[in-house]
Amino acid sequence: MMAAAVAKTFGSSLRYIYTRPLLINALRTNANHAELLCKSEPDTYFGAVGAAIKTAAMIQTRDLKTLQSATGVSYDASSQAIVQKWQVLIGKVKMALLAAGGAVVVGASKGFPPILVLILAALVGIGFLRLFLFKAEVERCIVRGRAEILPEVDRAFADGRYVYPPAR
Repeated sequence: MMAAAVAKTFGSSLRYIYTRPLLINALRTNANHAELLCKSEPDTYFGAVGAAIKTAAMIQTRDLKTLQSATGVSYDASSQAIVQKWQVLIGKVKMALLAAGGAVVVGASKGFPPILVLILAALVGIGFLRLFLFKAEVERCIVRGRAEILPEVDRAFADGRYVYPPAR
């Protein structure tokens, strides 16, 4: 369980400094492509931006005030769900950390704990640290994305750069 939670952090290419220009450029040139980009990383701030794009596409208006009120709420709700998902993973990894600490204490009560137990406990600690720092990065990106990318989403729809799919 611990390895699966930490593996999710290694599979993500979350670097705000690199992904921000990519997403803003996509919103300025082809907003439909930006929507597809956001589906590639749903557990990061891309998921929140994707939810805002989806909401703006559903209301089908070019009024900037209406867009801002709808996309802001959608972004905030989606970002809270993303942060909560990472918080749940942190809780699961905390249990693994406590179990590893307990194994070291039990091993130490009979003398020196076995080397394997110490190595595994150290790996669990490193995994917890990795997940904790990744969660902090996700939260930071969500806050910055709200201020820097969400206005670009609103402008893309207000300027008509998003092509709506044909009605069924």
